[in-house]
Amino acid sequence: MRTAALSKLAVTISLVAVPLACADDGSAQTVGVADEGTSTTDLPPTTTTAEPTTTGTSGSSTSTEDTGFVPPRPACGNGFVEPGEDCDDGNRDELDACPNDCVFACSIEWDLVRSGPTLDSTIYGVSVAADEVGNVYALAYQREIDVDPKGVATIGDDTTVVLALDPSGRERWSTLVGTRGLAIDPGAIAVDGDGVPYVALTRESEMGGSDVQVLQISPDDGAISWTHDLVTPLVGGDDEAEAIAAGQDGAIVVTARVAIADGDYDAWTRKLDTIDGTELWTTTFTGPDAGAISTDNAGPVAVGADGTVAVLVQAYVDFSAAPATLVVYGASGGEPLWTWTPVDDGASQELAPIGVAVDADGNVYAAYQRVTPSNVRFWVVKLDAAGNELWVLGDEHFVGRDLDWSLSGLGEGANGLALVGNYNAVDGGDSWVEGWIAQTDHEAVPLCLFTAQGEGGRILPPGLFSNDGTVAPSGKVLVVGQWIDQDEQALWLAQLRAFGR
Repeated sequence: MRTAALSKLAVTISLVAVPLACADDGSAQTVGVADEGTSTTDLPPTTTTAEPTTTGTSGSSTSTEDTGFVPPRPACGNGFVEPGEDCDDGNRDELDACPNDCVFACSIEWDLVRSGPTLDSTIYGVSVAADEVGNVYALAYQREIDVDPKGVATIGDDTTVVLALDPSGRERWSTLVGTRGLAIDPGAIAVDGDGVPYVALTRESEMGGSDVQVLQISPDDGAISWTHDLVTPLVGGDDEAEAIAAGQDGAIVVTARVAIADGDYDAWTRKLDTIDGTELWTTTFTGPDAGAISTDNAGPVAVGADGTVAVLVQAYVDFSAAPATLVVYGASGGEPLWTWTPVDDGASQELAPIGVAVDADGNVYAAYQRVTPSNVRFWVVKLDAAGNELWVLGDEHFVGRDLDWSLSGLGEGANGLALVGNYNAVDGGDSWVEGWIAQTDHEAVPLCLFTAQGEGGRILPPGLFSNDGTVAPSGKVLVVGQWIDQDEQALWLAQLRAFGR
């Protein structure tokens, strides 16, 4: 069996504090790799409390050889980039590229690269959330793969990993949810106002098809406190968990794609009591096809301060149109208060939901994307509490229509919006994937953008994928994804500084 050579994994982060139309590389940071501490078991899942892992940024290397050079005392302004600094130009010029505190706005505060059980295992992050005091919770997919000396692979089941970190990025515990012979795939994770995490996942059924399950997780040790199963009309249907969000009214909301007949899917939104997972209400959305068989897809969900629930679904219209549609419900569910669909621009109306958020004033933000063989386009729209469109932000404001950039996550906080995604970096005839993270204010005014590049032992950088992002209650931006270099993979998780810190 090939074991994970943790010392071989590293990540270099290229920081860019520039307007959102640019993406020039800046200084680099290198971080180490944390240990993977879970083991595959049948349900109920086991919880592993890992030793604290090393995270953050490593400084410049030192040597025991006596060169006669005495380095200056570590401090911002001495001209040397040291631990905790993004740059150091040795001056106090407030107008140059390096801030006087040697830290870029919106730069990475800490990050973690976490391998799977073996080098051949598949692992990647899909969702991230944080509580009021800065504890971070990540949700990941993991499949253990062992390869013996003869090259014969033993492939494990699809499993879900829940990972807890303290505010400094050190791992506190991890829980692996798995059942022998059945796939359990991660959907999303959320944290309520009391700091309790909730997970929505898709569980393969012994009867065929798949079901949706919601778990309440103990923030102390990762143990499961209760479970809630979505009972749906079609036995053996392929139900799928999509998203989960916590409200301020002591409830959580989960969205799922639910099979109601063969080939016919609706988008369900269900509100649960956090005490024991009791169902409070469920709404069903079906596209404007007058009840004919369709494939409507659930999507991201957000809960406003007043309990308003905003869901971004993909509504089936016909074989050539399935636009992203924003559906807003009151705190008690029932019929939608209002809906919104992008204006048909004459191009493909296959618009995939990416993210949704509700700010303190009740304004709703929705992000959606179009993927065609020739390009990728994405947009963010802001609507007021009554559904009136306030502005639409296109991807050209971020990176330009001629570049291959995609969007994978949207977050909202007191300082504004955070968007995360990926792009294809190119050097001559070579290309690889890098992640990007941007912040704007609530009126879409650009604040900052930077790219994240993976580092490995090969000539070309490994891929670094940003799969999801959010804004923590502290205003810090969180992003989760995957580091991948040929047959080696790892989960990547980072916390970024809020603009203006």
